[in-house]
Amino acid sequence: MPTRGLVPLLFLLTACLSSPEPEVSYPLEAHEDKPYFKVYEASSVQYDVIHNFETKFKAHITRVTPAFQEALTQRYAHIWNEPQPLMQEASQKTAFFVTIYTANSELQNVADTDVWNIQLQVSGQTLKPSAVKKLKPKERWQPFFPEINLWSLEFLILFDRQPDNGTDPMELILSSPDGSVRAKW
Repeated sequence: MPTRGLVPLLFLLTACLSSPEPEVSYPLEAHEDKPYFKVYEASSVQYDVIHNFETKFKAHITRVTPAFQEALTQRYAHIWNEPQPLMQEASQKTAFFVTIYTANSELQNVADTDVWNIQLQVSGQTLKPSAVKKLKPKERWQPFFPEINLWSLEFLILFDRQPDNGTDPMELILSSPDGSVRAKW
């Protein structure tokens, strides 16, 4: 007897979860946007730096290749109906999108050269970034990078090097007092 009343109630609740107006649309979650997510996954790596059962930091790194830039540009235009200006700047250099989470507030700012050392090893050269830009607002980037959360910080790391063609083998190294990661493509 009690389950008969539950079925209509569930139907009414699910009908209220989305807007029926055809003029209202919602962007797909990043993982639901299959063309975007396929390129995103191929361009990204994730590291959890754990020592003595303690998470020191988490780093999610996306290499901004021409394929990723095109996928992000299309998704951005679909969501906001305008071009993405930061990606236009990144197209002139070798670039990486980095999301960092750490419980240690002293290590949150990847742009702080007193705490972080960033290097790109490519073609027998070791390069330092020409710019490390903290990206805001977080909500503007969340539809593209599912790892972004309330406690993470996001950065665009740029190197004065010809734009990345996506096929050059390279290694991005992020080093801090709590550990290092070596992202290889």
